[in-house]
Amino acid sequence: MIKGIDKLKNDDVELCIISNKDDKSAIYLYEESKKFKGISNSVLVTLPKLYIEGNEKVMYKDKNIANYNLCILHVPCDKFPFSYLVSNILQNKKVILTHEPKAALYSSNRALLAKVFDRAKVKYPKTYLTLSPEVSKNIVSELDKIVFKLSDIHGGNGIMVIKNSSTANAIIDSMHSASKPFYIQEVIEGKVTKLLVIGKEVIGIEETPKEGEDRSNVAQRRTFLTPSDELCEIGKRVAKEVGSLCCEVDFIEKEGEYYAIDISINPNILLYKELSGKNVANILFNSLLDKKKEATTRKESGKNLP
Repeated sequence: MIKGIDKLKNDDVELCIISNKDDKSAIYLYEESKKFKGISNSVLVTLPKLYIEGNEKVMYKDKNIANYNLCILHVPCDKFPFSYLVSNILQNKKVILTHEPKAALYSSNRALLAKVFDRAKVKYPKTYLTLSPEVSKNIVSELDKIVFKLSDIHGGNGIMVIKNSSTANAIIDSMHSASKPFYIQEVIEGKVTKLLVIGKEVIGIEETPKEGEDRSNVAQRRTFLTPSDELCEIGKRVAKEVGSLCCEVDFIEKEGEYYAIDISINPNILLYKELSGKNVANILFNSLLDKKKEATTRKESGKNLP
């Protein structure tokens, strides 16, 4: 009987979900985790209640989160570098994560995503990053329509689409005066397709902006979309390069080619669940367990994790 108990403990899978307070997607994941047979115990932790102790412990009350098997990091990009340090400690302790530490780094500044798109061999709009107002103004004078994006905000927020250089120059002066990091992009016209990539699964949404509105987050309509095999593969490549098991990738299609415009490692999972009718939480849990199984197989065979 004692052996049986010991075996049960060894086979137990404990999940920690880290998120902002009142995050509806995180609450949904937590509620579903309590029903999921492959998870024996789960805990939902809000960021303000976590603290790092030394370089080996991520503490919540009297619990070391590094002792959990799985961890879902549903953390906004503006929590860098705390999120980076947390994920780095957990990864070193062999906790199976939804995001590698580099994903938190890339998401800390949206301009860094250009490197992700390059490595994934994905087209993206021409992107400019400067440190001086004069250079910024020279760039916008050459563009008919400009997109300003705040570097540390995702999810369709922090975006301004400007159609004349005088307004653009005023925004540039304001941004630099306030020391707000931003970058400039050319405008790619077309429909916005959002992909939620979870392991091998890809769920699509098509967004139609309100009339006269350029920002996709101010949407008139969002509908479920079955993405093409080509787009699914592109989305998976981007997710792999950013280092995320679960992320959202935004695309615009122009003349038969896809342009990646943003990545979020803190997607609105609940939205995809509602529009697709799929149990997105279970898809994520199974993907984490597959990753855990792969890690165990590699350890037993003597191979190092990538």
